[in-house]
Amino acid sequence: MQSYHRRHQQQEAAEYPSDRTRSQHDHPRNAGGRHRLRRFTSLLSAFLGLALVTSLAACGSDNAQSSGTTLRVAYLSTANYLTTLQYEDFAKNSLSPAHITWTGPYSPSDAYAAVQSGNADASSTGTGHFVDLIAEQQPWVAFALEYYDGDSQGIVAAPGSNITSLKGLYGKSIAIDSKGGTGDYIVNQAFAYAGLDVSKVNKVEMKQTDFASAFTSGKVDALASFDQNLAMAISTPGAKLLTDGSRYESLNVSTHMVSKRFAQEHPDVVKKLYQALKKESDKAQTHPSIITDAYRKFGASDTLTKIVAGFDTPEIRPIDAQGLAQLNKQAEQYRQFGFIDHVPDLSAAVIDCSGKH
Repeated sequence: MQSYHRRHQQQEAAEYPSDRTRSQHDHPRNAGGRHRLRRFTSLLSAFLGLALVTSLAACGSDNAQSSGTTLRVAYLSTANYLTTLQYEDFAKNSLSPAHITWTGPYSPSDAYAAVQSGNADASSTGTGHFVDLIAEQQPWVAFALEYYDGDSQGIVAAPGSNITSLKGLYGKSIAIDSKGGTGDYIVNQAFAYAGLDVSKVNKVEMKQTDFASAFTSGKVDALASFDQNLAMAISTPGAKLLTDGSRYESLNVSTHMVSKRFAQEHPDVVKKLYQALKKESDKAQTHPSIITDAYRKFGASDTLTKIVAGFDTPEIRPIDAQGLAQLNKQAEQYRQFGFIDHVPDLSAAVIDCSGKH
């Protein structure tokens, strides 16, 4: 089964303030090591796959090639830390003797294309979308989780719909970004957690730039989305927040990733980038304006920025044993929801930069 993400190519953040991918979003492709070896694979291929996994696990090992290397970040038009890091004075020195440059802002699909074409080395996505990329055997390696409690994702009933509960959505329409995308995950997980039958609702795919008009005009009965889109819906007079990710145990957070080739050749640079992201995350815990200032730079209104400011402040975490377990659990959810046909071997597509291994 070809994954929904590949068929629909989810567009998460083409314009501000309508789109921000923490996720996610699971848009926001891993040629992968040993986890895809077939029975007919040669012993030599198996050996090379094992060697690649071993090198990826050694995040931060010495590598002379990294002197003078430039890490090119294709950043998204979102306020995740790989985007906000470019505004920090310490960022340029954090990767020394390597260099870092930013290009963007990109929509997720354009950012991933830039990396895949060799014009960039790093970008961000949602953990759900990352699972899908690895299931498609795309050449990516995740090295950090941008974790938050999920309150920036949810389902909001449209004004005039008179819907006050998830069950009240039976027979009604819910706008989502794409089949298998973050909005689809929100609906499936929220209904599964509540013990409700998700097949009884009509999920309507549309561009995120069309969310506001569809929601306010009554074209749809509810919206399942995140960040600015969720803030827009919440701020609409007469709308009602039915649930958010903190209530249905969402596992969908953001992740930062590099091309597999870059991770293999420059693990020390990847570790330094992780450390810079961690420093930015630590700073944001006491200065959350790092996030809202970035939204303003991209043109978010004061009303939306105020609502977004009330969301949980993300923190950078390593993809250690606990982080990998979370990814595997979400991958199993994706399989159960029918977004992918099998759970891929994610251990061959992540590196732990915590320094604890």
